[in-house]
Amino acid sequence: MLAMDKEEEIYNWIIAGLRQSSRRFSEMFYFDKRDEQFFSILVTDYFLFEEDFSPALNVQSSYSENTMRLLADRMNRIDQEDSSIIALPRFGEGLNDYEQRADSFLNLNAIVAEKVTIWDVEESGTINIKIN
Repeated sequence: MLAMDKEEEIYNWIIAGLRQSSRRFSEMFYFDKRDEQFFSILVTDYFLFEEDFSPALNVQSSYSENTMRLLADRMNRIDQEDSSIIALPRFGEGLNDYEQRADSFLNLNAIVAEKVTIWDVEESGTINIKIN
């Protein structure tokens, strides 16, 4: 099997985000202009933090400290409507022009696929919540 080149990997990631339903929010897809990085946030990730995005005391996660710090920073920036965080549009399944929409997203936001990365979070992050 041939290795996927970086540009193809970026396009596949964007298309996965574009295919998300506008009615289901288990995972949200974004681009961080500051870090030049695509990333996603799982809805369960919000359980890791208090309202001020400090770590929740009753929750344990297998995420590293660096991942937790970056996740909190990005969630806070999303909450503050930081213009350097761009949400990918969600079209759901059934379109035939995902590649064209991916191109449009890149062009409209002046993103050069060869220069950006995808945030690679540790595999299978687990969350344990202590309920009293």
